[in-house]
Amino acid sequence: MVKKRLVWVDIAKAIAIICMIIGHEVTNNTLRVFIFSFHMPLFFILSGYTSGCFDTWIKFGNKTKKQFVKVWLLAVLMVILLGLENLLVGAFSFPKMIEADVQGIFWGSNVPWMKVQTVAIMWFLFVFFWAKILFNGLQVIFPNKYNGAILGILAYFAFVISQKQWLPQAFDIVPIAALFMWVGSFIKNLEKSTISSVALSISFGIIFCYWIFCVQNGITIEMATRQYPLFIVSILEAIAGTIVICWISKGLALKNYLVKPFQLIGQHTLAIMGIHQLDFYWLNWGNYFSSWALAAIARLIVDLVLLSIWLRLYSYVKLMNNSKRNLKGENYGN
Repeated sequence: MVKKRLVWVDIAKAIAIICMIIGHEVTNNTLRVFIFSFHMPLFFILSGYTSGCFDTWIKFGNKTKKQFVKVWLLAVLMVILLGLENLLVGAFSFPKMIEADVQGIFWGSNVPWMKVQTVAIMWFLFVFFWAKILFNGLQVIFPNKYNGAILGILAYFAFVISQKQWLPQAFDIVPIAALFMWVGSFIKNLEKSTISSVALSISFGIIFCYWIFCVQNGITIEMATRQYPLFIVSILEAIAGTIVICWISKGLALKNYLVKPFQLIGQHTLAIMGIHQLDFYWLNWGNYFSSWALAAIARLIVDLVLLSIWLRLYSYVKLMNNSKRNLKGENYGN
């Protein structure tokens, strides 16, 4: 059975992925604080929101096998391809490329002091894969309502460890990402309960004010570099910011003229991450912009154009494969 996509979820993911692209260029502090108050945690929270229930090890194993191919191996491929790009532009020698790729795959993060720079945005996929295993596995072992406390404790100790030492495969980020996933599942269950409109309005007002207060005071959360000012304050800020963005996305979903472009982008955030990883910006053409705003706009346009080309090629290949299958079926029938 194919799960029906939630339009507002795709819109929220589109907003976050656009923020990700802009966030890699922005130097304006106000805009940067806004973007880094929610954008990557939103993906983990929405993953938990849209996740199914895992109550057997068979379900868990089947899902893990699929995600190993679609997520972990994809991340490995992207690291290798970025290494090849470095080789192509002369930034790496062949031995250096092999060393950088092996280190990148081992750590699952860019590690500046070890000069591991081939992972880039793929830290997200490494973390996503292991966080899903942790989040799904705990559901098999314990009722999910208790897992928030378990993941909260694991997240705190992961935070403490990350301030001293980063772990292979970005394991020091994994419990924090899994905690965000649990929050998404908790919000989904909360929506099913009977909450009065007054209580909902008051709760949203408090959440909105907390988020704006954090943004106003320059508090951000940058998972890739393990930046969590005041830890719990940053975690709650990311949750609050995600809730506000999702609320706005639900409103945008009612406007037909806005739905399609955002929905298209939101449906293909994984492809955009791959394109963003390999668009040669960091290695070549990014040096031609003196303004961060122009660089952000140019990179956003380039990545979205490349997405359009990729989708057309994918549709063409899919159409050709379907035609071949139909032709084989007709020949078999004859």
